Amino acid sequence: MPALHALLVGIDTYPPPVPALTGCVNDVAAMAETLRTRVPPEDLHLLVLTNEQATRQAVTDAIRTHLAGGGDDANALFYFSGHGSQQHAPPELWSREPDRRNETLVLADSRGPGGWDLADKELNGLLATVAPTVGHLLVVLDCCHSGDGTRDANGSVRLRLAPEDPRPRPWSTFLPESAAAPDPSPGVAGPPSPTTRSAWSTHPGPHHVLLAACRASETAKELTWGGRGRGALSAALERALRDNAGNLTYRDIHRFVTAGVLARVEDQHPQLETADAAELDRAFLGGALPPRPMQLTLSRRPDGWSIDAGAVHGIPEPIGADTTELAVYAVAGETDGAPLAEASVTTVLPDRSMVDLTPDLDPGFVYRAVITSIPLTPLDVAIVGEHVSTVALHEAAASADSTLIRVIEEAGGADLVVRALPDGFAITRPGVTRPLVPVVAGQHREERTIVALERVARWLRLASLGNPATQLPQGSVRVDVDSPAGRMGDDGRLEISYDGDRAPTFTVALTNTTTRPLWCALLDLTEAYGIFTDAFPSGSISLDPGAAVSVALAGHLSDELWQSGTVMITDHLKVVTSTVEFDPRSLEQPELDVDAAPGPPVVRGVASPRSTLDRLLVRLATRGAGTAGPGAVADWRTDDFHIVTRRPADG
Repeated sequence: MPALHALLVGIDTYPPPVPALTGCVNDVAAMAETLRTRVPPEDLHLLVLTNEQATRQAVTDAIRTHLAGGGDDANALFYFSGHGSQQHAPPELWSREPDRRNETLVLADSRGPGGWDLADKELNGLLATVAPTVGHLLVVLDCCHSGDGTRDANGSVRLRLAPEDPRPRPWSTFLPESAAAPDPSPGVAGPPSPTTRSAWSTHPGPHHVLLAACRASETAKELTWGGRGRGALSAALERALRDNAGNLTYRDIHRFVTAGVLARVEDQHPQLETADAAELDRAFLGGALPPRPMQLTLSRRPDGWSIDAGAVHGIPEPIGADTTELAVYAVAGETDGAPLAEASVTTVLPDRSMVDLTPDLDPGFVYRAVITSIPLTPLDVAIVGEHVSTVALHEAAASADSTLIRVIEEAGGADLVVRALPDGFAITRPGVTRPLVPVVAGQHREERTIVALERVARWLRLASLGNPATQLPQGSVRVDVDSPAGRMGDDGRLEISYDGDRAPTFTVALTNTTTRPLWCALLDLTEAYGIFTDAFPSGSISLDPGAAVSVALAGHLSDELWQSGTVMITDHLKVVTSTVEFDPRSLEQPELDVDAAPGPPVVRGVASPRSTLDRLLVRLATRGAGTAGPGAVADWRTDDFHIVTRRPADG
C-alpha cells in the first residue's frame, strides 16, 4: 500500500475577538480515527495539531517537513477545520487579487501581536513545494472564506468565518514560498463561474485535489451532528467514507458529501477542484484507504463475541433496548434460510462491536453476519420562547410518538427548535434560516405543532437513512438522471427550469450492474415534507442482472408558491436497493399542511412484512411498530440525489 502523510489541523478555541467554534477538534479526531482504522499502521504517518498547538509556525513547519518528501508512491493530506477569513492584500499582490483581498486560514496565534493569518498565497506556495515530492496531494478546507457574519439569523448554526483582519499587512511578512506560488490554473476542472467555485487558489500541480466546504459566495456551517458539534462538510465526508466499503473516486466522494451537506443545511455546496479533470476519477487519497472487506464477520475473541465493524464503519450506539441486530450464518453460506443464531450489539468500539449471541456457537469458527435491524434515534426537540405557550406545548408533547421526537431542555444540541411566538409556533432546524413550515397558529395549535414535528422528524430520518454495513457495492444499481437541459452533475444534482408555464421534465434510469436480481424503489422527499413512493405500482420493482427501468418525471413548483415569491424548490430523491423484495409504501405521507385539524395517529404498515427491510421501514414510519416477526434477511443500500426546479419570476 502507498504511504499516507497526513496533517490534520482543528481549532475550536481562538483568542478574542475571534469567536470560538465547537466542532473542529471533533472533525479532525474523527478523520484521525478513520485513518488509523483504515490505513495499515506501517503506512500511516499522522500528525494532528489542535487548538493552541496549531500556531502559524507549527502548521507551516509541519507542511514543509511532515507532508513533503514521501516520494512518488506516497499520498499527502492537508486537512484544516477552523475559521477562514480575509485580509487586505499588499500592493505586490494586487495584480493577482482583483478585489485586493486574500483568503486566509485563521490559526491559533494569527491575531496576536506580530501574528498573521495563513494567506491563500502562502498556503499555495507551501503546497507547491510539497506536490513534486509526493505522488498525490489532497487538501480539505472546512472553513469559510468570505462574507461578514459569524452566526446565522436563527442562532442555531455557527459559521466558520472570523472577522476580517483590519491591519494592513506588508509583503515582507509573507512566507518566502509565496513569491513562487502559481496562479490558479485556467484549466481547473469544473464550471468557471465564481458562484460555483471555492475562493481558494490552491492548485500547485497536476496530481492535486481540493475539497472545499462551499462556494465562494457561501459560508461553511457548523452544527450538531450525532450529539456533537461538527462541520457540515467534515461530518458528511466521514459518513461517505464510513458507509461505503469500496475504493471511492473523487467524483463519488463529491456526490456523497454534497447529498450529506444539503440534507442538513441550506446554501452550502461543497466544491471539488483540480487542475486535471482526470484526477476526479482517481481513488480517494490515491487509494491509500484500502477497501473494507465486503462481508461482515462474527468471531470469538478473548473479551467475547464481536463483529468486525464499529463506530468508524457506522455501527450506531444502542438506544436503550433498541440496538443493531444481526442474523448469523456459516461464513460461506447463503442468507436466504434460517440463521444459525441471532446477535445484538451491546457495545460499539471504534473498529468493532461487542455482541450478545443466541444461541451460543462454536468459538473455533468465524461466521458471516448480516444486519437485520438498526436503532432509530428520535430527533431531539427544544421548545423555547414565551412561557405560557411553551408550557402548553410541553403538555401536548407528552402524547407525541417517542420513537420520532424527544423533548430536551437545551436548544444548542437540538435537531429541531420550536419557538413560541405571540401568534403561534415556528419550527426551525439547524442550518435552515427560515421556519421549516409556516407558523402554526390558531385553535389546537399545540396539537398541530406536535403532528408537524412528527412528520418533519419522519422525513428527516428517512432522508439520512443508510445501511452502515451493506455488502452491496457502490454502483450496484447505476442511477442515470437526464433532462433536455442536460445530465445530473458529479455532485448528484440536476437543475431544471420552467419554459414559461411548462413544467420541466427529466428521466431517472436504474440499471442493475450486478450478477444477481435486485429490487429497487425510488422515493421522492419534497420540500414540504411529503414522502411519495409511487414511482412503481408496487412500491419497488425487480431488476434482473443487466436489466434497466426508466421513470419519466417532472419538476413542479405550484402556482401558489410561485405567486408568493418562491422561484426554486428542491426534491430529494432516494433510491433504495435490496437483495429481496420489499414494500416502501409504509413510508408514504402527504405534504405537510399545518392548518389541517389534528386527527388520530396515523398507523402505517404492510399487511405481512416480507423482509427485514420491510420491518425496518415500518418502524421508521409507524408508531409503536416492533422488530420481531418472520421475513427474509435483506441486504440493502441507499443512494441520494437532488432535483432543483427553477421557475423564474418573470416566466
